[in-house]
Amino acid sequence: KRRKRRLGCLSIFLIVFVLMLLIAAWFVGGSYFKVKQTAEHIQHKIDGRDKSELRSDKVDISNKDAISVALFGVDSNQQRLATGDAGRSDSIILMSINPKTNKSQMVSIPRDTYSEMVGKGTNEKIAHAYAYGGAKMAVASVERLMNVPIDYYATINMDGMHEMVDKVGGINVVSNSTFSYDGFNFVKGQEIHLDGDGAMAFIRSRKQEGAGGDFGRQERQQLVIQALATKVLSVDSVTKLDSLLKSIEGNVVTDLSFDDLKGLATGYNGAVRNVKKVQLQGDGAILEDGLWYFIPNESLKSDVREQYMKNLGL
Repeated sequence: KRRKRRLGCLSIFLIVFVLMLLIAAWFVGGSYFKVKQTAEHIQHKIDGRDKSELRSDKVDISNKDAISVALFGVDSNQQRLATGDAGRSDSIILMSINPKTNKSQMVSIPRDTYSEMVGKGTNEKIAHAYAYGGAKMAVASVERLMNVPIDYYATINMDGMHEMVDKVGGINVVSNSTFSYDGFNFVKGQEIHLDGDGAMAFIRSRKQEGAGGDFGRQERQQLVIQALATKVLSVDSVTKLDSLLKSIEGNVVTDLSFDDLKGLATGYNGAVRNVKKVQLQGDGAILEDGLWYFIPNESLKSDVREQYMKNLGL
């Protein structure tokens, strides 16, 4: 349980990973229809939600509109994930993607952030929203917290990350800090090849000496995301397309359709490759319920929101 719940904010890899698979599929005979089948299998729309309440009009990916996506990493299994009963979202990332400027912004939201649970009427850790109400409550709660529109969501079961890293033959990363965890040793500035076990150790650590807490962990998660996306584009990964697609089918859900994903792959690739990474800043506090929360600095959060909205052209 501890291993699953500390996998952190890796769901950004979902968009990159699926996009890269789609792009790779154009060059592999017969793969187009396998990707289409996978995309249809993982699509799960949010009931009663056609667009964000903070939008006057629905975005159009075929028109290359700038879009906002909420990405969640959850502790679940294949059966629960499909029904929305996915447990807590231990990773939450907002990503704005603007194909006209070829820029994206990624905002990491700590799982312990004090936030309103929209539809439940309580204020708790933002990670609880997914457990209470699946993607519907999680999207609404993150939207309320940040006051930015969310056009789409994508969720990955973290158990699938380990499997996918192994299926691409491992990844290479340069460690951002020096620390040891779960039998693995990492040295700042040193490149290391990681299999699934090693990648999970790299992204789980936060409390060990030198690990850098939540912010150090979030930076390592971004390193893994980039390394995995790069590996997917390699020839070796393309030859394993079938097994990778099966991993996605069992571990991913999203309200993006196949046509949406195809449009992202063909029209948003430049923006997805040019990502500015931002983390919410703030302080920890124990509140009246006796629990520890992350309390965002409102002034700094407002600055992040302004940058995010600017990237959306709003």
